[in-house]
Amino acid sequence: MSQINPNTANYSQGLRISRSTAGCGIYLGTGSNINGTVQNQWQIVSQPDNFDQNPLGLTIGLSNESGSANRGLRISADGNTLSFNGSVIAGTGASNGASNGSVNYSAGNPILWGQYSNGTEGGFYSDGSNIYWRARSITLGPVAPS
Repeated sequence: MSQINPNTANYSQGLRISRSTAGCGIYLGTGSNINGTVQNQWQIVSQPDNFDQNPLGLTIGLSNESGSANRGLRISADGNTLSFNGSVIAGTGASNGASNGSVNYSAGNPILWGQYSNGTEGGFYSDGSNIYWRARSITLGPVAPS
């Protein structure tokens, strides 16, 4: 086990991984005698700028799927789009109903922040300032430990 204990608060210390021409990543579940990736190994990677899928973005997924289209959890290089297995679930440029900073929740139904969405199908809808679940208001706030 290794531990990094920075002794300054200016972000000059800590673990840093440089990007090479092939990208960079953290690979979980590997062995000391393994060079490369292992089938079904989890990885957190940032692909190079010439990569077809999510160039310079952040991808969390299985090693055998990270280069595939529409696989894994991805944050775009500009940080504006979050997608999971090909469905944009938050951010601008959403392709499945969520756009203009909205969030796409289960079954592909969008919650448009600041707008009235009176459709109650799918369970969630919004009156512009509140989010409802099957016509019951959801209270967001701190939860006391049990």
